[in-house]
Amino acid sequence: MGSLLAVRSLLLPLALLLQSVGSQAQLKFRMNPLEKRDVRPSDKVQLQCETLSSSSTGCSWLRLAPGKVVPTFLLFISSTSSNAKLAEDLDPKRFRGERISSSTYRLTLQNFREEDEGYYYCVVTRNSALFFSPFVPVFLPVKATTTPAPKPKTTILPATISTSTQISENCKLTAKKQGKKGLDFSCDLYIWVPLAGVCVVLFLALITTITICQRSRKRVCRCPRPLIRPGGKAGPSERYA
Repeated sequence: MGSLLAVRSLLLPLALLLQSVGSQAQLKFRMNPLEKRDVRPSDKVQLQCETLSSSSTGCSWLRLAPGKVVPTFLLFISSTSSNAKLAEDLDPKRFRGERISSSTYRLTLQNFREEDEGYYYCVVTRNSALFFSPFVPVFLPVKATTTPAPKPKTTILPATISTSTQISENCKLTAKKQGKKGLDFSCDLYIWVPLAGVCVVLFLALITTITICQRSRKRVCRCPRPLIRPGGKAGPSERYA
């Protein structure tokens, strides 16, 4: 018996998904309430589905959980009996279905929980066709999130500016805040020491270059070339060399 009910509870959602809904406009529904997004934990929730045309043969309530594709069958309310048939895994103390009139069906949910959130809707049958009602969102209130404190504004200097320039700018800002006209001694050191170091390096490089040039010039031979007279005889400079 239990296996038969399990098979029915699985086949009903599958049948609801496979049925054509192209003729849904022929049957109108009135849902009460249209949505319920202020449910508190442990509250009692009542949803009502009413068909505005001819009477149907019964009503099934389903729930589509957030992020899911396949709905969950909850219960079936017959048009001839006041007793509702619940899904096998539902607690009859929390879920109850009842027929208010020949075209009005009510779903009552006791002790609402977070796992009960979702989109509820009903399905009725008429002339061997299934008709789906609009969704009724039932959710707990959205939890208020604390707004993070704004981050302090920081001045971002371009990457092309050197470190000494950044320090100089920071020193000027510090001097302005303190009401000073000039920079303090520490700021002067940060500015002039790097500049003096660069000048010393350039001066040493210049001296090294001059020294190398002078040594190269001394190695060049400056001896006079021998004089050749007409007739093929070398001059005195070549004879006594």
